[in-house]
Amino acid sequence: MLLFYLSMLETEQEQKRFEDVYDGHKHTFLKAALRITRDEQDAEDAVHDAFMNLIGKKGKGHEKLSLPDDELIPLLISITKCRAYDIVRKKSRRPAESLDDMHDTPSTESPIDIQITTSEDFDRLLECLQQLQENHRGVLQLKYFSELSNEEIGSVLEVTTRQVETLVYRAKHKLREVYYSREGAGEYDDK
Repeated sequence: MLLFYLSMLETEQEQKRFEDVYDGHKHTFLKAALRITRDEQDAEDAVHDAFMNLIGKKGKGHEKLSLPDDELIPLLISITKCRAYDIVRKKSRRPAESLDDMHDTPSTESPIDIQITTSEDFDRLLECLQQLQENHRGVLQLKYFSELSNEEIGSVLEVTTRQVETLVYRAKHKLREVYYSREGAGEYDDK
């Protein structure tokens, strides 16, 4: 499959960059999709779609390949998960899993305290995430989509673990405010 993707890229630099991302992270993307689809073939389809999104249309340029890993990998994980939800929705016509299920947490409370019960809720969450400042959006993507520990995030961002904890707390707070400020999204009590 790698050769198929590489054949769609024009320069050796693009091919090398894509190969590095593919070899280094394919299993991470597959794992993220498998948690949602619970079917290996569907998960592979979601990952394939994410890689095709990365490559883009032939002749249209491949700007995403120039992104640094700390932006590109969370983006690809997000695309993979969105595609996996689309696949599940189309196949079963039942509500998608909660955000809890995506992270295999035994708690009944999702990692950001927002229950996602349908793909529309997930889409709304992604829209709200895009409204956050870049530093808040980035830390949440690293934490919940890339599933990095606070220590790993600190290493990527070159800050202390305590600073990461504070940034995650503030980002989650802002995301809740944006999510619950949307009409019909329910109520959020900041107590």
